[in-house]
Parts: sequence; C-alpha cells; structure tokens
Amino acid sequence: MGHWGWLIAIYLFLGGLGAGAYLSSFAAEKGFLGKTTHLNRVGYYVSAPIVAFGALLLITDLGQGLRQPWLIIKMFLNPTSVMTWGIYILTAFIFVAFIKAYFVWKKRPAPEVISYIGAILALGTAAYTGMLLAVVEGVPFWNSYLMPVIFVVSALSTGLSLTSLLAHFFEKRQVHEAKVTQVHLWLVSAEIIAVAAFFALVYSGSQEVAKLSATRLLTGSLALPFWILFVLVGLVGPLTFYVQQSLSHKNTTPSLMKEQSAYHDVDTIQQAQPEAGGRGKSQNILLLCDVAVMVGGLTLRCVIVFAAFPVWSGYLI
Repeated sequence: MGHWGWLIAIYLFLGGLGAGAYLSSFAAEKGFLGKTTHLNRVGYYVSAPIVAFGALLLITDLGQGLRQPWLIIKMFLNPTSVMTWGIYILTAFIFVAFIKAYFVWKKRPAPEVISYIGAILALGTAAYTGMLLAVVEGVPFWNSYLMPVIFVVSALSTGLSLTSLLAHFFEKRQVHEAKVTQVHLWLVSAEIIAVAAFFALVYSGSQEVAKLSATRLLTGSLALPFWILFVLVGLVGPLTFYVQQSLSHKNTTPSLMKEQSAYHDVDTIQQAQPEAGGRGKSQNILLLCDVAVMVGGLTLRCVIVFAAFPVWSGYLI
C-alpha cells in the first residue's frame, strides 16, 4: 500500500480521543477529578462511537476498503501481528464501552468489573495508537518506545478536554473543579516533557533518517503547523492559563474556607465562589483551552505521520 496519510492520522487522533474520554469519565466517577465534578457521564457516551469511527478509518485504509477485502480479513487472522492485537483491543473496548454507556444512560450502576475492564481496554487502545507506528521498523522516526508514551499522555489530555467541553454544554449541573484544572496542567506538562525527550532521543541516536524527519518537523516544511498549532496553540497557550488558574485557586481557597463555613471540602468550595471577578471570562477561556488542546492533539498525529522518512522507496507494507 502507499504512504500512510490522512485516514491513519485521523484514526490515531480519534482512537486516543475516545479512549481518553472514557478514562476521564472513569476518573471522575471514581473521585479522582474531585468529589462534585460533572464529568462522570459524557465521556462514557462518546467514547465507543468515536473509537468505532476511527477503527473504521483504520480498517478502510490498511485493508484498502472494498477493493481488497481479503486484507481486512487477514488483519483478524494473524496472531503474531501487533496490528491484529490492536484490532482485538479496539473491538473489545468498543463493545465494553457501549455496555458501560448503556448503564449510564439508564442511570443504573454498572458492574464494577465492566468499568475497570473498560478502563484497561481504554489504556490499551490509547497505547495501541502509538504502538501502531512504533513497530514500523522501516520508519526510524516512528520506531521509538516513547511513541506510545506520547500518544497515551496526549490521549488523556485530549480526552479530558473533550469531556470537559461536552459536559459544559450538555450537563445541567455545572461545577468547576480546581482538581480538573490541576490534572489538565499535569497532562500538558507531561506531554511537553515526553515530546522533548523524544526529540532528544532522536538527535542523540545514530539513525540519520530519523534525524531528517525530526528536522523536517522542527525547521522544515512541517515547522509551521508543529510550532504554531501543536506547540503554541496546543501546549503553551493552555499551559499558561492552567498555571494561572492553579495559582489563583491556591490563593483564593484559604479565604473561601473562612468565608464559607458550610463547606469543608477543598474541591466543593469552588461552588461557593461568587460569580464576580471574571468567573465567566475564565470559564470561556477554559473552553477555548479545551478546543486548543484537541487541535494540538490532532496536529501532533498529523505531523508525526507526515514527517516520517522511510528507509526504503517510500511505501509502507
């Protein structure tokens, strides 16, 4: 088959996005994002459809759609292939995520085993989006153990952003959790560290072809989308605001605890904060940051796919 292109890049984004959305609602449900968060439903609703659509793009591209359907069948019948493992993981995750979404929609508690299996499969799905590239030995730029790490962190970040964005518009109960902003900050920071480590590893290695790909990203034909859409829009902009918000929460929490004696939880204290002081403006900027993080996540996948120089004639098998 020919060069991997847009369909693969979009799949890599959607696979991570859906998996991250599931994990965001799972984390909210288990109290990891604060005790009053409103993110514990919407991520479950959207995760399976997003990953299913991404998987359809993957199978269509790798199996050449209806032109060579036997390639699609072959992908399910090769137990030694990482791609086959990934197809099984994606299929299992979509199935379990739909079951979990059904219980949430019916407002019935799902068996704990379903929720945890879904979370494990979501992590596997996010990691597979990176493994799909990392195992391609003919493309040295992709062939790094850090590729799955970058994609998992980005999946968590974009998934949390999507869940926060959708919850703002579709959940009736609106609660701003300081914990959510802190997690956003940690994830974006981790992504910056992982990407920096990846480039350091590439340039310290002996693969000249990988260095050519990295240079193509940093200073070559893909530098503009990399630095503007990924670094500036997707990382630096949101990080700056998350830092400002985290510092603001630390400064305001002590006074709020004194003024609101009825509230005893640091997370729920955010509900008692007055609307004055630019709260609405901050909320709008948070929503823009959610969009920016997702734009950065999509750009990351695209530039990584398009920057790759193979060591052969340019065709991936």
